[in-house]
Amino acid sequence: MRIAVCGGVYSNPYALASFCEDARARGAQRLYCLGDLGGYGAEPEPVWPLLTDNDVVCVAGNYDVAIAAGGADCGCGYRDPRDQQYAQIMYDHTLAHTSRRFAAWMGELPTERRETIHGCEVHFVHGSPLANNDFWWESLPDEAHAARVASSGADVILATHSGLPWIRRFGQTLVVNVGVIGRPANDGTPRVCYALLDIDHGRAAPRLVSLAYDWRAQARSMREAGLPEAFVSTNETGWWTTCLEILPTEERSRGRYHVYDSSVPELLTATGHPGPWPDPDPHLPVRPLVGSPLFPSRVWVEKSVGRAPALLAGAAAAGIAEVRELDDAHGADPDTMALPELTLGEKGWRWHYGDGAAPLDPTEGGQPVGREDVAGAVRAVVRSLLAQLQTSGTLTPPRYCVG
Repeated sequence: MRIAVCGGVYSNPYALASFCEDARARGAQRLYCLGDLGGYGAEPEPVWPLLTDNDVVCVAGNYDVAIAAGGADCGCGYRDPRDQQYAQIMYDHTLAHTSRRFAAWMGELPTERRETIHGCEVHFVHGSPLANNDFWWESLPDEAHAARVASSGADVILATHSGLPWIRRFGQTLVVNVGVIGRPANDGTPRVCYALLDIDHGRAAPRLVSLAYDWRAQARSMREAGLPEAFVSTNETGWWTTCLEILPTEERSRGRYHVYDSSVPELLTATGHPGPWPDPDPHLPVRPLVGSPLFPSRVWVEKSVGRAPALLAGAAAAGIAEVRELDDAHGADPDTMALPELTLGEKGWRWHYGDGAAPLDPTEGGQPVGREDVAGAVRAVVRSLLAQLQTSGTLTPPRYCVG
């Protein structure tokens, strides 16, 4: 049996239509959706006939529960006021543009589902087995994963809600966060994601499918509805411009943007920097750490390493504007640098110059940062900076619905 599972439709009928068509073309015999039918996009109502006409089996996400009850907010689980502010805009639009008939249909959906498929017990949830609005991040500690797996007991657990797809095995249990199809996964592409699973004789083989759809039509409908440009930008560029404070350091470091504009004055004051902190796009409420006073948009290289073409290309792709050799002006002596800066030496990448400097932490997946992997080195620095800012209390660490 081949099944296709999506999450987070987010009022995006264009992506949902592509999911149904693509999954059938790939041989999926059953289609499932893990909830959050509304939110973010402009057109919740056209989602309903697409689900019913294509026999998509649904469980209810927190959004669907809230819309069905006519609640005051989405129950998304955001605890930072900036995240909640944008979530409220999304929810209010969805509630105002969802018929009560559709809302009543949502209210009849179960919040979880269990099926035995070819000898394999599959548990369909929205957030996690612990809570409908639980953020099950891949970077959670082992004990947090273990608690969620143990509370289910199924062979396969399928979840969404966080918006970022991943696949892991914990002992005999397969866990797949299928991602969402309503908006991109903070990866710099407008494509979205769903999961295919082949299930046979008690075993499941999963893969994540990158899905193309008419994102231009989705963006156009959002603009016509008067939704914030920050929402539209994410669908066009693939980079998240809202919901940043909920992201753990590992997941946040992979995106282009890392802090809200409103955090900048406090960050500059707390770190003792007068600025300026350039704002690359005043229409968006977020800024990257790269190019800020905390992380200048340049890298240094030892003269023996040189500015190789591959290094220059990797730097440009990672948003680094300058590559300098250490004998350039102000670069011969690390003491002349206002701050530690990203440096490539014979022994690899470091977050300041000197033989005694520790190399950067491994990138995701446990692989060392390659000499030409500027993007990996940048992510490692951003991850370290975010962790330091949170430890010092300058940035509030993410708080989740479930510990």
